[in-house]
Amino acid sequence: MSREAERDARGAAVNVLGLLAGAALPAFHVQLARFLGAAGYGLYTWSATFVDLFSVITLFGCDQAVMRQVSLSHDVRAVGTALRVVLVSGALVFLFVFFAAPYVAEAAHKPGLVGPLRCLALVPIAYHASTILLVATQALGVMKWAFWARSIAQPLVLLGTTSLALRAGYGPSGAAAAVAIGMGATAIVSLVLYARELPLGETLRAIVSGPLDRQTLRVALPLVLASLAWALVARVDAFFLARWGTESELGAYAACVLYAASITQMRGAFEPTTSALVAPALSKGDTAGLGAAIRRQTRWLALVAFPLAAVFIGFGDPLLAVFGHGFSQGTMALAVLAIGHVANALALSSFVLPLSGNGRFTTLVAVATLVVQSALGFALVPKLGLLGAALALSGGLVFAQATQIVLVARLTKVRGISPDVILVAACAAVGLGAGRALYFTFGAFGPGPLVLRFATSIAAAAIVYAIAAWVFALERDDRALATSALRRAHVFWRILW
Repeated sequence: MSREAERDARGAAVNVLGLLAGAALPAFHVQLARFLGAAGYGLYTWSATFVDLFSVITLFGCDQAVMRQVSLSHDVRAVGTALRVVLVSGALVFLFVFFAAPYVAEAAHKPGLVGPLRCLALVPIAYHASTILLVATQALGVMKWAFWARSIAQPLVLLGTTSLALRAGYGPSGAAAAVAIGMGATAIVSLVLYARELPLGETLRAIVSGPLDRQTLRVALPLVLASLAWALVARVDAFFLARWGTESELGAYAACVLYAASITQMRGAFEPTTSALVAPALSKGDTAGLGAAIRRQTRWLALVAFPLAAVFIGFGDPLLAVFGHGFSQGTMALAVLAIGHVANALALSSFVLPLSGNGRFTTLVAVATLVVQSALGFALVPKLGLLGAALALSGGLVFAQATQIVLVARLTKVRGISPDVILVAACAAVGLGAGRALYFTFGAFGPGPLVLRFATSIAAAAIVYAIAAWVFALERDDRALATSALRRAHVFWRILW
């Protein structure tokens, strides 16, 4: 087992645990959907989508700039500059959304949007301040603080604050205010954890009175337009659906997006480790080593992304039924979204573009993708509704990530994906076939308890997939790492019991 593989596996393992621990986030959305209903949940999610679009201006591309600068020099001036930019731009975005909310609600013909929009306008300031602090620790190769802040504290705090607001009967606006409070608490936790790795006092001085770090701004500025375009790419489908769909369709589509986006979120287990390697490797001219590390992590990512996509493709109906009556209309849309998000997740090498100083190409791809996706939205959403929105988003994601993978290979000579992922996809398809066969077999003997039928089918699919992947898709190092992880898990289990 190579030292590099073991290092990458440790970092990815912490982030995977973080994603698993963050399973309370879907519970947060299920709670919102059940208390607010499809229409109320649609209002909340539409408001969140609108605010998220402008929140990229708050972030101002500073997360990538901090990752690059801190990984190279460990200089907290970059963190101070980024936080100052986030606080100022976040305040401006808040004022804009607050005063524009009535006009946005009138244009969308949904007066109930005003309260949620105004409350959620505070969220980007706290969320992105927390992002900068946690990215700085990840740039040092320390992944555990993001785990504690984002995967443990944030979901639990959001679940707690929104539970109180919803049970008090405050509706979508109360839920939005509770989210803003929860994000503020998460930012405080992130600040405390940041101080464990980097000098907090020096960072605070850099925010208030220190000179702006020009190199950080030089890296961040080209990414602002790219971030805005990517934000539109991720949300323009919902805007098309808001124009031609009903509030119930918006709520069902939001549930589909929540599930499918978890595939892309799995990339978060590998992205920080990969990103921390890019700038140091390129400064040494080690493109071969960087490419090998990215291909290795992409293969690992495929091992978790493809089976997750298979579940969404094959078992969308029972999954959406969790949200309540009316959400199952999005079953086909969920399957299409899963395909697009797999393509999005596997493009780990796309982060090489901005971190290598080629941010302008990221911007060009983002703008081109927005044009492609908008054309698909105009053509498909009025005719196909939910399914049209899903096709537009997935088409844009596939176009974007395929283009970036090619550009990275041409510009930096870093080849970030290998044919191994095809084997993984085949293993996931075999597992899905086994699970669906069992699901239909149970159905032939009567409806039975849906939870038991679903759980048994998923278990069978997982077993078949695990066997196939172990035999055909894992390399020798992968098996050694998996065996070591299972041995440690067994020891931990014995200690617990």
